[in-house]
Amino acid sequence: MDKALKYKIILFVAVLFILVLIPSGIEKQSQIQKIAIVSGIGIDKSEKGITLSAQVLVPEPSTNYSPNQTVFFAEEENLAKAISSLELKIGQELGLSHCFIIVVGDEMFNDDITNTLDFLMRSNIMDNNSVLIHTEKKAQEVLEVSSKLSKSDLNNLQNLAKFSHEHYDSVSTSLVNLFNDYLSNCPYTVVGSIKTEDKKSESDSSSKQQSSQQEQQSSENNKTLANNGDAIVLKKGKKIATLKKDDIENFSWLDTNSQKGHLIIENYSDKNAQNLKISLKIMHESANFCPELKNNTPILKTNISFEYIIESIENENGEKQSVQENFYNEEFKKVVENTIKTKIQKTLDLSKENNFDIIKAYNKFNNKFNKKWKNYLKSLKNPDDYIKNLQIIVEVNLKTKL
Repeated sequence: MDKALKYKIILFVAVLFILVLIPSGIEKQSQIQKIAIVSGIGIDKSEKGITLSAQVLVPEPSTNYSPNQTVFFAEEENLAKAISSLELKIGQELGLSHCFIIVVGDEMFNDDITNTLDFLMRSNIMDNNSVLIHTEKKAQEVLEVSSKLSKSDLNNLQNLAKFSHEHYDSVSTSLVNLFNDYLSNCPYTVVGSIKTEDKKSESDSSSKQQSSQQEQQSSENNKTLANNGDAIVLKKGKKIATLKKDDIENFSWLDTNSQKGHLIIENYSDKNAQNLKISLKIMHESANFCPELKNNTPILKTNISFEYIIESIENENGEKQSVQENFYNEEFKKVVENTIKTKIQKTLDLSKENNFDIIKAYNKFNNKFNKKWKNYLKSLKNPDDYIKNLQIIVEVNLKTKL
């Protein structure tokens, strides 16, 4: 075989090899092209059934990787069909493994919300630790406003979703917590609430010189998100009450997961000053319980202990005062103790008024007495009325951290 023919054969084989391999390399899609990465979903009531909204990350090449977020939505009879419809609309599979939040519109809680969310729990298509959060209007609006906010914005959805029981003025409930509560003997769940609100306008002179184009911005661009510490109470997945931030703070004194927070003492007076407002920082809080059944009455003896430091002191004119050691005396400690006892009593009164048990008193008595506790419940006309008969005896132990 001469050299020319040999080279032609080698060249033909090389070209054939390239023609076989290159198309498969060109046609092969990357994982990011097949899967739409969803960071949050929203569920609202609709005439057809539900409206599912998905906040999808759209990566773009840049020096600082900060993907845009786009919200897609679909209206269907149930969640499974809505997910399929969204995948057809987007042309990609919904990747829910990074979905950190599930926003649910208020109307959805008029019925048992677990009927809707059951598909997510059973299908294992997303992390069961995703945070469940309520909004008083539409979940879709929350996601649309969120998609317009920058990642550095302190009011973005991810920051607000990080609220947890570790702090007194906040609530965080995961999807798995909801179902654990639902299936327990004490089927009450507290779900934090989030809302949209108008951005605060800046009162500088330059704002008067805005162009007409800026004045015609969409309403979403003029809104932000807020978590004021409010929450709703569910019984068997259905909303039965609404709690404000102060209510949440009061309940948290009886929450074994609470660790830190703040306490304000109003109108404090002693021999040196009058009508002071004193702000305390609370640390290492713990609550221990000793349930008792006496004379057919459940009594919950509670021991609360924590450290505190005084953060600020203001007089009645709002002027800051220096923090002196005399504010760490026994007299002041007694005022703090009585303030906490008052808050816990408000907690108990609210529980009795609404007949809900979000402090999980049921579990504490059932774990200790079991059969005796069940017999007590049978003695009631309505077993759910145990909370109305509950008494709480509080002992507070305070330590100063100077």
